[in-house]
Amino acid sequence: MPVERRFPVTGLTLAARVWGGDDDLPVLALHGWLDNAGSFDLLAPLLPGCRIVALDAAGHGFSEFRSLDSSYNLWQDVGDLIEIADALGWERFRFIGHSRGAAIGTLLAGTYPERIEQLVLIEGGLPLIDPPEQAPQRLADALRAKRELAGRSGRVFPDKPRAIAERAAGFSKVTLGAAEILARRSLREADGGFVWHADQRLKAPSEVRFTPEQVRAFVARITAPVLMFRASHSPFDGMWGYDEIIRAFPALEVVRLEGGHHLHMEGAEREIAARILEFFGARR
Repeated sequence: MPVERRFPVTGLTLAARVWGGDDDLPVLALHGWLDNAGSFDLLAPLLPGCRIVALDAAGHGFSEFRSLDSSYNLWQDVGDLIEIADALGWERFRFIGHSRGAAIGTLLAGTYPERIEQLVLIEGGLPLIDPPEQAPQRLADALRAKRELAGRSGRVFPDKPRAIAERAAGFSKVTLGAAEILARRSLREADGGFVWHADQRLKAPSEVRFTPEQVRAFVARITAPVLMFRASHSPFDGMWGYDEIIRAFPALEVVRLEGGHHLHMEGAEREIAARILEFFGARR
């Protein structure tokens, strides 16, 4: 059975859900945008021999929110992850990320190539990119949204079933079963019903997006082998610059599986687990 952990990092405390024993392969795992560590509840038990520390990123799940003078830029999560790896005593470790967590994993592996043994990217792998001329307007839009969202709470639903149904049909559609798993760490009682608990500032646009050249520079520094899972119905298909940069990974295996963006929670978890175990086993 998984256990709960808390990790103090600079300025806040992050929560985690942990599977496996101290002598197993060290693996950090990070979920996608507005999800939580429960994202790995179906996959992690299928990875015997792995010590999986699945985090609630700052502002998500049971983790604390960043301070009001801060933001939610991807590079801040990179710093959090390294602090947690240091606290665990992991000089080198493996990483599994989904969506936003996969993008953070790429930045992590490019920033600290000496720390990452192997990298698994599920439905993601690159931060969203912009041409440089869009930077001024993006910053203006982000700062405006950040002010508007500060201190807000999410929409209140009269009951749990309605809240879960709304998440299933929401910004990134998931099955009701997947929404119920995410609800265990993120759905809270509130005056008048239930609310999805996350820092509303996460909904603001990024203050800065990397340029394609900057992302290629991170990718070029990665020394770890990379296993990438892409869904047959992926929101990244056809995205500007995405496939071109993906091809720049030095050692990349891409696996296409039937499903949507949360395929690791919606029926493909056994095939994903089998591929991951094979991938990890080659380096054990």
